[in-house]
Amino acid sequence: MPKILIVDDEPLVLNFLKELFDDAGYEAIAAADGASGLREFYASRPDVAVVDLLMPQIDGLELCRRIRQMSYTPIIVLTGLQQVDEKLRAFTAGADDYVTKPVSGRELIARVEACLRRARWSSAGSVPSVYKDSYLTVDFARHEVYVDGECKNLTPIEYALLSQFVQRPGEALSVEYLLTTVWGREYDTFDLVKWHVGNLRKKIENLKGEPVPIVTVRGYGYRYERPT
Repeated sequence: MPKILIVDDEPLVLNFLKELFDDAGYEAIAAADGASGLREFYASRPDVAVVDLLMPQIDGLELCRRIRQMSYTPIIVLTGLQQVDEKLRAFTAGADDYVTKPVSGRELIARVEACLRRARWSSAGSVPSVYKDSYLTVDFARHEVYVDGECKNLTPIEYALLSQFVQRPGEALSVEYLLTTVWGREYDTFDLVKWHVGNLRKKIENLKGEPVPIVTVRGYGYRYERPT
């Protein structure tokens, strides 16, 4: 039974979400603020976290950062804030998905299931144990990425995107393909790919100032240009 941590300071929302996921077959753990949410995360080690942004003590952004410091657990931000800047801040803090209220229960469950599939896919086999070029190294067995010998702390989404790129170097991958493969068929927001590729590029910049090998294919998608 997958465990899901729900953190929201609105009692009606929290109770609704707990009942929703309990009825869907999850072990739902509820927390009414960021501080108690962090304690529950330490104690229960959930498979997915659903986090509100505006909360007392520790807000949702800070909670995302602290979770990401110790875990690759998928994080879904569920909030009433719809501004693009808030989405960018959430993704930068380590969120894997951003959902605005109100949202249907069926959609939210589908997004959680997509997160679980990605987590299983990123830890599955059928890939080489290590990818290496003159720019970076991806150790698939250890789930680690190195640039100039420095281990980079990537989110599960960023790691999944990079894995797609380095397993098919030189091949142009469409935004639609990346969205479907990394997020799932339930998603239709191409901006998700754009935001996360942007964050990935920033994280794998090297100290030599060399251009990041992930290049934009205008009007289509992205390509990993393997360094010679």
